[in-house]
Amino acid sequence: MPTRLMIYGCTGYTGKLIAQHAKERGLDPILAGRNRAKVEAVAAMYDLEHRVFPAQSAAQVAGNLVDVACVLSVAGPFSATANAMMNGSIDAGAHYLDVTGEIDVFELGFSLSSRAADRGVMVLPGVGFDVVPSDCLVAHAVKRAGSARFLRLAIAGAGTASRGTAKTGVESIGAGTRVRRGGEIVSLPAGSLTHRFDFGRGLEPCVALSLGDIVTAYHSTGAPDIEVYFKAAGPIVQLVNASRRFGRLLATRPAQALLKAVINRQPDGPSDAERERNESVLVAEVEDAEGGVTRARLHTPSGYKLTYLAAVEIARRVLQGEVKPGYQTPATAFGADFILTLPACVREDL
Repeated sequence: MPTRLMIYGCTGYTGKLIAQHAKERGLDPILAGRNRAKVEAVAAMYDLEHRVFPAQSAAQVAGNLVDVACVLSVAGPFSATANAMMNGSIDAGAHYLDVTGEIDVFELGFSLSSRAADRGVMVLPGVGFDVVPSDCLVAHAVKRAGSARFLRLAIAGAGTASRGTAKTGVESIGAGTRVRRGGEIVSLPAGSLTHRFDFGRGLEPCVALSLGDIVTAYHSTGAPDIEVYFKAAGPIVQLVNASRRFGRLLATRPAQALLKAVINRQPDGPSDAERERNESVLVAEVEDAEGGVTRARLHTPSGYKLTYLAAVEIARRVLQGEVKPGYQTPATAFGADFILTLPACVREDL
């Protein structure tokens, strides 16, 4: 039986962090990606085996996974790679993980659940900051509440975005804010939904954004109405304002190309010092069928540090056989308390 881990998309900011941590944890991963020069450079840096192939078709992917038990994709935007990677993994009988936060990618994973289960394959997108801590927190809060009519989640302190994350963010400009109502995903005008949450220093204003939890939290908890918020500060406010005022213009192909060219001139991602210094705080707020409200709060390391810690630990567990075939979320696969097994993660019931 295959026993190896492949990390696809190892050349980006997050990919390098995951590759380094996987090597430190003794997983001996195969590094892969589509750019030969970049893949070879990263593989040489960590003295690891490598493969080069594009994620353009399921057949291409499957052909490179014949000896791989689990593939961890870090190749975003996942809207361009997830279809081939998921289907190729299922065809090869390899478990699929990725670090996406994209709503449509989670929906794609769920649509493939039956086919994956028939092959004994687990499809688990979102093994990074989006959505491991949030999924575990909402699952815990809903369990405490007993039932969930309405679920709100808020995030503060995610830190500076990497180039890849920033590019995914600009792709959402002009798309509105997606939430769940009555079990269905609907779109509201950008910036139209606000709420206040207590991250530990009193109530602070937050604005709703389109995040993957409206899919994962639905499958983890069954809550029919779900909203996801970010603390209204800095780049988040700028992104929402740009989407509200100039969304149609900025969503055009020339504008997208220009924005991504600007992003390419920015630093690759947060410095080592920033990753170690910063923390993130999440709050879950659950309204039950009787109108009662249950709240819980979670402190974690910075987003990118949490991502490599969570992704590698989940990959390690999968390689050891801790899998549930079909589509899963972090909480359905490993339980609400999984987040507490990671360093510096502290949960409190409010």
